[in-house]
Amino acid sequence: MISKYKLLEFAPAIDLLGNVARAAGEIIFDWTPIEVPKGTVCLKTLQCVVAGNDGVDVVGTRDVELFYAKNIDGVAPPTLGTSGAAVTAITAATCRRHIIGRSFMDGSAMRGSAHLIGYNVWSLSGMEGNDREDYKLMLDGGDAVYAGTTPGFQTIWVAAIAETAAIDLGTGVTLNQAGHQAISTSPVDLIVTGTDANNVFAVGDELVSFVAANGSTPKQIGTVTSIPDADSIVVDAVAEAFNHTTEICFRRPLTFKLGFEY
Repeated sequence: MISKYKLLEFAPAIDLLGNVARAAGEIIFDWTPIEVPKGTVCLKTLQCVVAGNDGVDVVGTRDVELFYAKNIDGVAPPTLGTSGAAVTAITAATCRRHIIGRSFMDGSAMRGSAHLIGYNVWSLSGMEGNDREDYKLMLDGGDAVYAGTTPGFQTIWVAAIAETAAIDLGTGVTLNQAGHQAISTSPVDLIVTGTDANNVFAVGDELVSFVAANGSTPKQIGTVTSIPDADSIVVDAVAEAFNHTTEICFRRPLTFKLGFEY
């Protein structure tokens, strides 16, 4: 029998408190749907491109728990809560029957080369010396089809909770324009200050802004099209107006790559 493999990439949006350090037990992102071909699958590899903090990769422990869930009778798992909130006993109980697996992302063990400067690539390959007790995980989204799932595929849900404190995905890049930046359907050159924008962002990044002090008032911006210099970011549009001194952050600071075998 020839093995079948599927590599899936997803980057969940973090639109709440995206620049505030998560405490242990707080939600990083709630249930996010992914689609894989139908059938029981084995999660063989897990990698994640992890943004740094203020343009610098964070050395040390930043542990994360990933949970996987299924639909029941075609109904998605109930919410664990909002990003930045702690999971409560009630919300955990409502999700119990939907849970189908867990992966522990040990930041110190998975963290790779320091040479990428502003971010890192966490990796578990299942190879000797890099195994974990919860690895080579068997997953199945169940028989019931969730509404909107592509024919021939199944929907599995993924959520992340901080296992340790100080998971901070802020950038230190702030808007440096008097007043505010208005909504625009055409490209805009944002003038910024703080961390060198060239050391943080790249073309194609989706951006969102938050009040720098407390992560409040999220405003979606647009997608980076160029970075002319340290204090300038060109975006394709501005979806929502945002104010001077607010922090400009990645809307999708974590990119996961899941390797499945059937």
